Amino acid sequence: MITYNFHHKKHYKIQQYSKKILYTSLILTTAFALLEYIGGIISNSLALLGDSFHMFSDVAALGFSLIALIYSAKKPNKHYTFGFVRLEIIAAFINGLALIIISIYLLYEAIMRLYNPRDIDFKTMLIISTVGLLFNVVITIILTKSLKKEDNLNIQSALWHFLGDLISSVGIIISSTIIYFTGYIVVDIIMSIIITIILFRGGFKITRSSYIILMEGTTLNTTEIYEKISEIEGVANIHEFHIWHTDTNETNAAMHILLNEYSINKDYTIVENIKILLEKEYGIEHCFVALENTSFNKH
Repeated sequence: MITYNFHHKKHYKIQQYSKKILYTSLILTTAFALLEYIGGIISNSLALLGDSFHMFSDVAALGFSLIALIYSAKKPNKHYTFGFVRLEIIAAFINGLALIIISIYLLYEAIMRLYNPRDIDFKTMLIISTVGLLFNVVITIILTKSLKKEDNLNIQSALWHFLGDLISSVGIIISSTIIYFTGYIVVDIIMSIIITIILFRGGFKITRSSYIILMEGTTLNTTEIYEKISEIEGVANIHEFHIWHTDTNETNAAMHILLNEYSINKDYTIVENIKILLEKEYGIEHCFVALENTSFNKH
């Protein structure tokens, strides 16, 4: 008996470059967070301690992203026939939610400070934000380069954590300088609100994209796709029609088709025409088309 291996999709992703980038980012971020924590204890600076805990949240986000990336490289097994690629999306969803929660908390703190203004230590504020800016610039560049080589929603969610920190550092430098020369402490609150809005938008975008994938949804126009398949010669009816995203790179389609008439040569030609349409016009490479005949299949 002759056996063939015609499986079209591997259902796993080998992303060595992204893995190296995440390892490097995780080590650097952990080292910087520990440095800030130790420095905060030695100098008795609450600002340093507070920022170190913020950095530890970035460490957690990177760690979770790395675990998801490692698991996505595992091959499918008898229990997980689609593999573990979806873990990347779960990591992105959690990181996106974390960004939204952080932004809401920052907004709450900004509102509270409107009613209870606090004195600000300009030197400490400027030193922390400058060092943090340099660090976040390096990490942001590293993660951005990774995205150019391997598109990954999981890496995008980690990147937004550091973009938030980078924007925060720039905002703190600007506001601390203005406060130093004018004494207007309210500038710090206004800058915090601006940073919060930017952070919230990034978190919402990541969460929304990952939510659509987790719910097996699609951003494609399914009505248009359905109509174009219906126009293919020989197609009488389409049902059990589904299109969904597995991750940011893969879209799947599945459907049952009834034909006007049945013959072996025509059947395979129609199926192939459907697959060509989906791949060329919508980038859908993974497609399942089941042909049904009312003479044999119950409806």
